[in-house]
Amino acid sequence: MGGYVRASLRKAQPLLNLRLIQQPMLQTAMLIYQLIPGIFTGVSLVAMLYLQDLLGMHATVVGAMMLPWAIAAFVAISLTGKTFNRLGPRPLFIIGCLVQGCGIGLLALIGSADEMLLAASAYALMGFGGSLCSSTAQSSAFIQVNDAELADASALWNINRQLSFCFGVTLISLLLNVLLNLSGMLPAQAYRLCFMLAAASAAIPVLLCLRIANRSVILTLNQEKP
Repeated sequence: MGGYVRASLRKAQPLLNLRLIQQPMLQTAMLIYQLIPGIFTGVSLVAMLYLQDLLGMHATVVGAMMLPWAIAAFVAISLTGKTFNRLGPRPLFIIGCLVQGCGIGLLALIGSADEMLLAASAYALMGFGGSLCSSTAQSSAFIQVNDAELADASALWNINRQLSFCFGVTLISLLLNVLLNLSGMLPAQAYRLCFMLAAASAAIPVLLCLRIANRSVILTLNQEKP
């Protein structure tokens, strides 16, 4: 992989223009996709194990948690479509990151199989926050990309999107495995600490959002209106 990247960067006309990742908006959108939808994928897997194996929540109930997630995701995607051109990407990203972080944090507060309302609230928050970030990322990724480079940029975006799911599952699973192997830590404590650390990681994409030139993006969007 490293050899391919070096070879591509040396060529004037590579098969895939990796230099497009240097575009600030595309780069930020790709990183946020790794750190928000990607992390959620890993957290979702770990949450299934925690709720079913440790707390004894029925598999049907755990699966039903995706219903509040889906409803909240629909609301977030609709909100993005209505407010993106007016607010720009930065506030939507920040709100999405913080809401997902709160949702993951709620998972750490679930201590028994009877706390289904708390679990549903956690999934609703994760659905809203994650989908607000993912839809905003898709809306903003290609703003600074020239029309002639859209094909390469789209390919890079789709590769990054697939990698984000692998990254999230690998990172959160590795974190949980490390915590479970710490001496003196009970399994329930390891899961909860894993959720808390994953929730705290939402601060990283928030910091990335601060570098977005939001006013410039809004101006560009308004200039493109017919």
